[in-house]
Amino acid sequence: MYHQKPDGSSEHNRLLDAAMRLLHHPAIRVPELDEIAQEAGVEEQQARALFADSREVYEAAAECALLWLNDACIRAVVKVDPDDSMAQFGALGEAYIDWAVTNEPYFRLISGGQLVQLVGSPRLKRYHDAMRDLMFKMLERARDSGRLAADENIALMVISGRSFAYGLARMVVDGRMAEWYPEIPPMEAARQALHDYVLRTARGSMPRDPAR
Repeated sequence: MYHQKPDGSSEHNRLLDAAMRLLHHPAIRVPELDEIAQEAGVEEQQARALFADSREVYEAAAECALLWLNDACIRAVVKVDPDDSMAQFGALGEAYIDWAVTNEPYFRLISGGQLVQLVGSPRLKRYHDAMRDLMFKMLERARDSGRLAADENIALMVISGRSFAYGLARMVVDGRMAEWYPEIPPMEAARQALHDYVLRTARGSMPRDPAR
């Protein structure tokens, strides 16, 4: 099982850690495997016994990142009242943003689309699918419990929710949040915006009272 971050306790983890140190943003050039091995203090022959090339190293790093992200999101969700699916949905989004800011290099790796393709790799796609399925189930429970309209388009809500959380995370890690909401710290601004989004989504989904 992977730890929260590569801890250098194995050649495999040392190579992942070195690869992330060498990866600059934006990635103008992908480091070669021999460069990663040298940075990690691992013999190139041993590195090639573990990975065919540097892109395999970054795919392994992305798998670690997705594992940590999914774990962080699930731990956040289970702390919320299971009968309040919309609150769980909000907790999921907040955990995603927190993780992205805390693990910025890994967030950029899995979201950049240059070194790794989440849906193009069966190895990575399973983590992507697990998160999407979790979002679907939350919103379906919210609909079935009357917190969302019975005819709500759940698939569209999943896309918009994911896009909104990703956008907030990107604004924070890129240092752009203060341009739009300078009054408070960026992370607090992101949390408030997410909370407002979830509330408005839930309210907007409910049928209007014809008596009003």
